[in-house]
Amino acid sequence: MKRIETRRLMLEPLSAEHADALYRIYSEPAVARFLITRAGSRVEFREVFQRMLDTGRTLGMWALVHKDQGDLVGRGGFFPFSERARPEFAILLSQAWWGQGLATETGRVCLKYAFQTRRWSEVVALVRPENAGAIHLLIQLGMEAEQHIEINSEPATVYRLDRADHERRFASEWS
Repeated sequence: MKRIETRRLMLEPLSAEHADALYRIYSEPAVARFLITRAGSRVEFREVFQRMLDTGRTLGMWALVHKDQGDLVGRGGFFPFSERARPEFAILLSQAWWGQGLATETGRVCLKYAFQTRRWSEVVALVRPENAGAIHLLIQLGMEAEQHIEINSEPATVYRLDRADHERRFASEWS
């Protein structure tokens, strides 16, 4: 997996060196309250992080490094979702970086990777219904609500985008 560059971010393949900084982000109360998979302790985080590393090698998972600051500001990429292993777009940003368009920047490049490089037919995303910022991002990226589910006895909504819809909506990015 290669590095991907956006205007403000360097997406580096996730590696063990990112664990401590990412744990700090997972531990931010504002971030943790919206997580689908919460890591309540360092031990639980190690399991979550190992899953990120494993899926990063096959589906793609990147550390988001701000080019000007040099700081790790989050992570983005794909997990396998459900027994069908549908590619699930997942992004996480430190609260200090919310509202600056970095999630949109990351989402656009990750979806381009999904549909152009990997040639996946669809991508899904999971979001807690109270996470208005993430819902806004998914809609902005062209995703639509597909179904409401429960994960660990908590509500979540599955959003979906297929390659043909993405190509139609973002044709200028496909050239």
